[in-house]
Amino acid sequence: MRTELYRSGDVETRAKTLPTLLLVDDEESVLDTLSMQLGRDHRLLLAANADEALQLLADNDSVAAVISDMRMPGMDGIELLGRIQDDYPDVMRILHTGFGDMNTAIAAINSGGVYRYVPKPATREDILDVVQSAVTKHDHAMAERDMVDTTLKTSLQALFGILELSSPSGFARAGRIRELVAELTHSLELDGLWELEAATMASQLGAVTLPPEVMKKLVDGQSLNPDEQAQVRAMRSMVLPLIKEIPMMENVVAIVRGLAGEAPPPGGWSGLVEGAISVIKTAIEYETVFARTHDAGVAIAFLDQQGGLAPHVLYALRLVKGVEVSARNTTRACAIADLQIGMRLASDVTAVNGLVLIGRGTVVTEMMLDRLANFSRVVGLVEPVLTAA
Repeated sequence: MRTELYRSGDVETRAKTLPTLLLVDDEESVLDTLSMQLGRDHRLLLAANADEALQLLADNDSVAAVISDMRMPGMDGIELLGRIQDDYPDVMRILHTGFGDMNTAIAAINSGGVYRYVPKPATREDILDVVQSAVTKHDHAMAERDMVDTTLKTSLQALFGILELSSPSGFARAGRIRELVAELTHSLELDGLWELEAATMASQLGAVTLPPEVMKKLVDGQSLNPDEQAQVRAMRSMVLPLIKEIPMMENVVAIVRGLAGEAPPPGGWSGLVEGAISVIKTAIEYETVFARTHDAGVAIAFLDQQGGLAPHVLYALRLVKGVEVSARNTTRACAIADLQIGMRLASDVTAVNGLVLIGRGTVVTEMMLDRLANFSRVVGLVEPVLTAA
């Protein structure tokens, strides 16, 4: 695996502006030939097999096109380009193959996994024509994505301003969720997935429709009754009519649908969408539980015990919050009537009017149980409460 920079007139700065190509072939002589044909006008990355190619793609975010041999030991060119289509959809995919594999190459093009093919051997003019077409298509796609990204973020920021005016506490909560999603994507090395940020913002904009009393319970981490839970789920899809017709927003729309509880389409969500749903859902659930416990370790332990969240995202959450991975305190939700002497409260015991009656960290006593029973009859208590061993 090696990187080669071919520069005209030894002007190094020009190399930085050249489009980057990844050439993949197990025959060094073929790589040398392609390098001579393409090196004058492109920055080249060379790989002898699919594994090296995937590593180079992971290490370089500027690759415009991949030119891959068809027949290689291990993963062949069709499989490699299919992987690239899934993981790097904006990278153009070109198959470099002999005439005996033309039917396979055409089938790959028809399936969408390959943009074009180049026969072996190809003249410099032929291969330059295919590569230039691929690079131009890539550049147009990236420009369109940048434009949509900028326009969308500007629009969402404007809508966020409405949320700030109508519900300052809801706006602050959405900001915390957005910040945690950014930290998790960085920890999971998912940086660059603009869909995550856009979907996170979009999923919280419907908070403007929540009644103030429901928003207060949500911000305070209080339990919601079934009707209130339905209102919160519906809030996450309120923005869909505004964004579903915007070009290149398919993934964002799918993420918001998943967060709203909609069933996945036949065949399931794509890997990107499923991963984004896991990250954003974890951030939302953590914000809710932490609002009650004000203790990161207790909140994460409760989420772990509760289940339903991706283990690798919870692991990243522990790292982000500085919680020891081995620290798995037993935390559970408990009805007031089920509290027992000696239990330690992991969340405040709060009356329905918002008054904190007993602070988290307190050990349950017989006198406390009598007091809570009286309060429950008179003013009502928020249930369940969290307890920790």
